[in-house]
Amino acid sequence: MLNLLTKRAKVLHLGPANYCWFTDPSRALCLQLAGTPTADRPLIGMCDSARCPQATHHPCHRPVWADHAERTESFLGQLGTTRKTERTRLQADYDRALRVVAEIDAARNTMNEESA
Repeated sequence: MLNLLTKRAKVLHLGPANYCWFTDPSRALCLQLAGTPTADRPLIGMCDSARCPQATHHPCHRPVWADHAERTESFLGQLGTTRKTERTRLQADYDRALRVVAEIDAARNTMNEESA
């Protein structure tokens, strides 16, 4: 068991908003975006965890995403009607944050139901 945990620990990278299971560098979105597909570790600061197949979100990450959604919603409310480009970009960011929060909540509910 310890050997299995040690092996998995080598590919697990902890970020403030997600965990990165860096098992296949060719699938790492951060490396694709940076143009460094042969890197041996993720660029956690460039992580777009809502789009990367190697990123996972857990209950401990929920506050980061919920705060981000709240701040983005506040900015959206302050934009004037002429700021269409900014509104489109922020709306997509807001929608993504809400989706991640909903996925974290759904996973938590599933875990609670399974343990009941």
